[in-house]
Amino acid sequence: MIQDFERLAHFQDRFISVGISPRNAILSELINFRFESNNQLIILDSQIISITTKTEINLFRKLCFNYLIVVALGDHCDVENIVEFFRLGVADVILPGFDDYFLRQMVLRIDKVAHLRAKSLQQQAQLEKTNNELEESLRVLKQDQIAGLEVQRSLMPERPISFGEYEIAHFILPSLYLSGDFVGYSVVFDRYMLFYFADVSGHGASSAFVTVLLQFMIGRVIRKHELEKDSSALARAPEGLIEHLNKQIMGMNLEKHMTLMAGSVDMCSHSLRYVTAAQLPRPILIENGKPTFLTSTGKPVGLFESARWEVHQVELKKGSTLVLFSDGVFDLLSEQQIDEKEAILLSRLADCPKSLDDLRKRFFLEDVDSPLDDVSVLFLNRNS
Repeated sequence: MIQDFERLAHFQDRFISVGISPRNAILSELINFRFESNNQLIILDSQIISITTKTEINLFRKLCFNYLIVVALGDHCDVENIVEFFRLGVADVILPGFDDYFLRQMVLRIDKVAHLRAKSLQQQAQLEKTNNELEESLRVLKQDQIAGLEVQRSLMPERPISFGEYEIAHFILPSLYLSGDFVGYSVVFDRYMLFYFADVSGHGASSAFVTVLLQFMIGRVIRKHELEKDSSALARAPEGLIEHLNKQIMGMNLEKHMTLMAGSVDMCSHSLRYVTAAQLPRPILIENGKPTFLTSTGKPVGLFESARWEVHQVELKKGSTLVLFSDGVFDLLSEQQIDEKEAILLSRLADCPKSLDDLRKRFFLEDVDSPLDDVSVLFLNRNS
């Protein structure tokens, strides 16, 4: 048999080398032996190898995985033995009494197996390289997302505000690290409680970037009125604010739009002036334990250049509460139609939640880990 392989030496350049297993070969020794390549051809005599125990079977499979294994069969091997060898992963078998034609065909078959295996190993190596690069990219992206989350959180109110009879608080549950929902509120001149509640289209970093711009633009307007001590402008707030934001957003060509509610509570006259831009769900005002939707008109911000938004005004009676939800809350409700979902919102807000934590429990927000969309809540209450 060795001489036959030597006569077929022109085939051997397809392999690293051709080896004949020694008579005292042991599978475990072959496993530990350092061959030159996965395309190393090893010929085993079926009469000197034992493959009966589970350990031996596993060793043989490992050998077939790492090298091209050809088994020379003895005279007593039957079809079941041949099938079992192929099932364990051998490249080919040599039948007793083979001739030159059989040997040539066998070498051609093994040559094909070697090429397929080399191609598979190359693809596997490339796949592993790609996976490693992807994992590294994901690691860097995750670090960037976490850093972005910290920046976004730092721009939002750190804690609820209690001032006189009023308190305001918020809660955001992002679907990703970064959120397209954004909340801001502050007290100016010890009289006006200003707030806004925005939901930027899309998810992730691009939407979060717009929320940073939004905070900057609104913050600049408020600081301007504070520095100029323009109490008359704050008395009219949020008049003109949405138009200003719409002009800025459209001028940047960000291909983003947002829904928004902006409001101002005069804590002396106890009046709420507000404007909405396609806010959904509509703002909910709870008085005497009865929740109702406030009038909500206006187009989204960032879509219509000449759009105008109307300012509405309502009185905030003692014990009244204003609740705002982003549309992500709808995904937490099993009902199919919007009007059905809105009815559920009103029913769960009956008797007026006493705090933001109470409201979160009513909507099981503490049990939600990975919402389909960002879920945000703003809670503004005038104490009894």
